[in-house]
Amino acid sequence: MNRILQTMPIFLLSVIFLYQPNFAQEPSKKQYTASEFLQMDTEESFPIVEKMTRNEAAVLITQIRQEAKQKYADIDKFYLLISHLESIRAIQEEQKRLKSLHFVYGLALFLFTAILGYVLFSQRKVIKELQNLLDS
Repeated sequence: MNRILQTMPIFLLSVIFLYQPNFAQEPSKKQYTASEFLQMDTEESFPIVEKMTRNEAAVLITQIRQEAKQKYADIDKFYLLISHLESIRAIQEEQKRLKSLHFVYGLALFLFTAILGYVLFSQRKVIKELQNLLDS
């Protein structure tokens, strides 16, 4: 019996290590080239773009710019203009969200102070009533 209890932890650890999936390995993702990506339908490309990391997106942008530069020499000016306009639009959207978030925070602060004031006022009123009852 004692020998079984000594070998039980070793057995359990070996089972855990043998059947444990390897979390360190990422599932292999297919790396798309710029030409493959440009030939895809938009419905097919959007899920791929959403799952990309920042580095993968930067590599793909560079590849697309190099491929497009062969056909259109002024693509860098076009890309700079589009990226600048997109960043302006993103900043404006973030400002709208920030304003609404400030409104929510202000409303929450107002409600919190109102409830706190009500609780303090009602406690003060109850304490005065108790003092009146004790004095009578």
